[in-house]
Amino acid sequence: MHTRYADPGDGGIFAELVDVYDGGTRVPDGLVPPCPAREGDTSPYALAAFYWERIPLPEPQPYAAPGWAIVGKTVYLETRGQTSHVYTNDTEIGPLEIQATGRYYVDWGDGESSGPFGAEGGPWPHGHITHDYIWSGTYDIVVTQRWTATWSLAGHSGTLRELRTTGTINGFPAREIQAVVGGGR
Repeated sequence: MHTRYADPGDGGIFAELVDVYDGGTRVPDGLVPPCPAREGDTSPYALAAFYWERIPLPEPQPYAAPGWAIVGKTVYLETRGQTSHVYTNDTEIGPLEIQATGRYYVDWGDGESSGPFGAEGGPWPHGHITHDYIWSGTYDIVVTQRWTATWSLAGHSGTLRELRTTGTINGFPAREIQAVVGGGR
């Protein structure tokens, strides 16, 4: 098996690799990754990819009020990020526009995950990114935002590879609370 980089739409390299891979019946996912973006490339795709891989994407800043959970009660996660952004840049062949869209995925730290969420999480009682812990303990909540993007430049357009940003709540406590019946009046 051979691995090479190929610009999107370069059928010659794809055709060659299909024959090498399995007799020409299919192209396996990921066999030919897109070209790495290089400074100085002037093809529209290469310029878009180069810029996309270097822009600062928004990172989620997760928070769950009041800073701890009660076992068996719903936790409302606030993502405190943004789910879309438009980037523009002037290039030597014209204005580049990249429209980025992010979706949230949450690892709750207790073996449970949820997502994708296409909107911001919010506080109680209206937030929609929620979780119930069933065991007391401390958990690391990791919010991963997967960014996809479309681009347009000099009459060309396309999609760019997924990028990710993350935000974490380290040591989030889930506490068990029990009622105690006391004697008295």
